[in-house]
Amino acid sequence: MERMLALITVDPAAAVAGLAGMLCLAAWPLFRRRSTMLAIYIGNNLAFAAHYGLLHEWTAVAMNGLMGAQSVVAIWLEQRPWLRWAYFAFVPALGSASLVTWHGLPSVLAAAATLLSTLGRMQRNETLLRTLMLASTPCWTAHDLMVGSLPGLAADLLSMTIGATMLLRRSRAGRRHAASSNQVRLSRAMSAAASDGPQLPAV
Repeated sequence: MERMLALITVDPAAAVAGLAGMLCLAAWPLFRRRSTMLAIYIGNNLAFAAHYGLLHEWTAVAMNGLMGAQSVVAIWLEQRPWLRWAYFAFVPALGSASLVTWHGLPSVLAAAATLLSTLGRMQRNETLLRTLMLASTPCWTAHDLMVGSLPGLAADLLSMTIGATMLLRRSRAGRRHAASSNQVRLSRAMSAAASDGPQLPAV
């Protein structure tokens, strides 16, 4: 923690960029529309690319740049499913960027987080998107602990908390909707069975 606070004092510009990224990363799970979530996530990527660049963590810079480009493509994915194939081009780019900027375990963690985010952005289903992007945050948490990024660590913890809460709410809403739909189907089936039953002869 002392190292993280010292970095803020030494490079306040990095702290400001990290704060902007933290706000975006904490905010994206709060929105419901897929396109809005991804647009806010682009802001997070750009801010943290600047933050990590000022800290000279070049793998994290490259990964955030790639994720920003992916998010731009992902916004159009729902209307243009063929763009899904563009994501396959990001996978070798991810591996190449990791090797070129290799810095040991932090590079592994940044690349793993980016891979999970890449898989998330490929999903048209909002729940899968949320789940995979949420799964990337523990990797970033470990990375930010190693490189001493306090804004990154705070953003990761906020994103995990908010993302998990929103995912749980969505899951509960889905279960309630399914239960309601089942009840409607059961009522309709019972009504149909009653109407198809034997008719009493008229007297």
